[in-house]
Amino acid sequence: MDAIDEYLIKIEDFSKILAALLKEKVVDKIIGAQLRVDKKSGNIDRFTVQPKLAEKEEDVKDFPLTPLIAFGYARTDSASKFLHKSVAGAMNEKVGLIVRPCDTRALIELAKIKQVNLDNLFIIGIEDRGMMPKAGREMRSNKDVDPTKIVKEKVGDKGLIVKMEDGSTKELNLTVAENCLRCYRKIPVIADLTVSDLGIPIDSDEIILKVYSDKGSEILDKSGIKKKTLPDKEKKAHSTKFNEIIEKAKEKRAKDLEEWEKLSQEDKIAELLKCTACGICIRGCPVCYCVDCILTKKKKDKNIDNVTYHLTRIAHDADRCIECGNCSNNCPQNLPLSLYFQSLNEAFKEKFDYEPGISLEDIPFRSGKAISQMELEKT
Repeated sequence: MDAIDEYLIKIEDFSKILAALLKEKVVDKIIGAQLRVDKKSGNIDRFTVQPKLAEKEEDVKDFPLTPLIAFGYARTDSASKFLHKSVAGAMNEKVGLIVRPCDTRALIELAKIKQVNLDNLFIIGIEDRGMMPKAGREMRSNKDVDPTKIVKEKVGDKGLIVKMEDGSTKELNLTVAENCLRCYRKIPVIADLTVSDLGIPIDSDEIILKVYSDKGSEILDKSGIKKKTLPDKEKKAHSTKFNEIIEKAKEKRAKDLEEWEKLSQEDKIAELLKCTACGICIRGCPVCYCVDCILTKKKKDKNIDNVTYHLTRIAHDADRCIECGNCSNNCPQNLPLSLYFQSLNEAFKEKFDYEPGISLEDIPFRSGKAISQMELEKT
């Protein structure tokens, strides 16, 4: 996917783009974001970003863009999951959403099985290096920074860079999700606009915005925000950092998967034995779409052991896993779930020349016959 235009815009103007989507009736609703407010102290928790359904222009005011880029949605939430669960996959209304690249791959897979309507979506993608889903927990042991004084955040080379109320900046030793560090697909598969802070210093009040569709270009004009063509200096810094991150991700992926393949089947099964079948991986998976999950029912009825639970889930999801890492990020037992699925994806690519979430034209090799039959019946 190639950008039509590339600009620098003020971070504060991002909300105006979202407001224009609603004002111009391009969308009926926007899956936005809000920061959690601690009920006891009344303080804003910048590390906990929750999805928020917006229907009015005032609902998207002061959109928490930099926290969303750095931390992603909290726990098992994701834009694609929330779209399917709370807005019926945009089947009957137009929806705007802000998504990570893995979310766009999930949308492709959900569209293949008629769970979302891509024609009703306005997509704003995030081009990032990865997120820090456990930053809130890690910050509890950090005594050097008052989190209530943070006004901006950015994932850096060595951790989280934060800007404080007094204008000073600090770099905190917080960790990017392992799955994100192995991810080399940092560009959304589908999008109308994208935003990125790669190559932009923390003390800048600007962010990179790229236009990928005519719809994106039109709404940008209608928003009335000031924009300037991305200068060569910032363009080079962005491209250099982006390519550096991609290369490191490919190296880490190859190394981690090589080590994974060296493990015996007994060792891999031993990892699965740690599973408590809590169901968090199912709740977090954006391509799990069943209303009544057979695994949840079997676990409730105590008709399934933990290894079979996971092997069944792998069998259900393996050929549509888009490697978002939501299962690994949220697993209370820290199971290497993303490695299970990434190793399978590598095998599927080699044996069947198939990658989930890349194109609507790529039919899953297991369920292809059923999908093709559905298309035939439609005609």
